[in-house]
Amino acid sequence: MADCSFDLEIPGAIAASKLFSYGGCVMVRELLSPHSLAELSAEAVSAKLAGERNVLAISDDTEGRGGSPGRAFTSAHGGAVQWRLYNSPTLLKLLTELCDVAPAPTGGGTYSFYEQPGDFLAVHRDVLACDLAVITCLSDTGAASAGRGLLAYPGYIREPLSRVREAGVAAATPVPLRRGDTVVLLGGIVPHEVAPIPPGTERIVSVMCYHIAAGSNPLS
Repeated sequence: MADCSFDLEIPGAIAASKLFSYGGCVMVRELLSPHSLAELSAEAVSAKLAGERNVLAISDDTEGRGGSPGRAFTSAHGGAVQWRLYNSPTLLKLLTELCDVAPAPTGGGTYSFYEQPGDFLAVHRDVLACDLAVITCLSDTGAASAGRGLLAYPGYIREPLSRVREAGVAAATPVPLRRGDTVVLLGGIVPHEVAPIPPGTERIVSVMCYHIAAGSNPLS
């Protein structure tokens, strides 16, 4: 049963942003150049050698941000290439103009490898340090389908996660990412998940989190 007293705090800078008015999620094709995408892909392959399986069968009962969502995938720390690309003045300026917020990277990013049949990440909101997530698809070997990959729930921004689970994937907005596509997501606000991948599919994504300073509007 959902907690009727649930109240998600949405900072004013985020609530007033263009990205929030778009539902907190926007797709950007070719955010990175082919050369940068190749660099990032090569670093991901190298980072995987030190990666670890991240498995939890059942989510905890967190209703808001953070918590421990159910999951099964391999995760690896990002390196110098990822940090250079996602912290570049050019990219930060683009994100500022696109979202109408001033994002600041919170630290090193990660690479996620969905490679075993059924690998997934259950519905959740990101941790407090991750107001904005920038997720770039580096590889996806599966056939395109609206029911797989990243699913966002912009209609449930102010709802507890238990209500999102009750609604199920029929209430989701699919965000199909192919190689080179990037989604810019208010991950701390918009519930989202990665649907279980089918056999014969491998998906590799680069994830960088940003903090949005309260009360700042860079375009005012």
